[in-house]
Amino acid sequence: MKKVLFATALVAILAFGFAGVAKADSTGTLTLADCGGGQTGCPAAIYDFTIGANSATLTITITGAVDATNNLISGVNLGTDGLNLSNLNVSGPGAGVVWTAAMGSVNSSNNCGNGGGSFMCASASPGVTIVQNGVYVWTWTWTNSITPPTDGIHIGANYDPHSGFIVSQVVGGGTSAPEPASLTLLGLGLLGVPFLRRKK
Repeated sequence: MKKVLFATALVAILAFGFAGVAKADSTGTLTLADCGGGQTGCPAAIYDFTIGANSATLTITITGAVDATNNLISGVNLGTDGLNLSNLNVSGPGAGVVWTAAMGSVNSSNNCGNGGGSFMCASASPGVTIVQNGVYVWTWTWTNSITPPTDGIHIGANYDPHSGFIVSQVVGGGTSAPEPASLTLLGLGLLGVPFLRRKK
């Protein structure tokens, strides 16, 4: 009994000593049948995102039909008010397509030119050609460490060549993935369960 308690205490001390500041990723999903907000023209798609301390990913899965007016994505953005990212870089889909990172949000005439620097953005001209059931991924990285936001994440996408097919939606209630420190505490709690039995 004493050995088990000693081992549990030792594990707890080590966990708190090495855990440091836990920063969980913020994740979420948005499914749209069109551009959202009653706006038409965009193909149906699923937008999945993850924002961590030093990187973020936006994945767009095209589930609806595309046509000659909306078969390009020329810009995307992801984020929330108050982001402060240093040395922002981005990689994106499309062979030979060069994506440029900036702080801002997409619009129909000047990609990444809006938003007052609140969002991480990526733009390319003319963009990446999309097809139904295609999956397209953008990954941003930066050098400073941020606390990932947990809700109110803005997702933007610019569908070209038609000017004006824009997705601009806020996803509330993003979920946080369990970080190592939380998992360690859960494990310690489970170790103590056998000792809660009543003695007869």
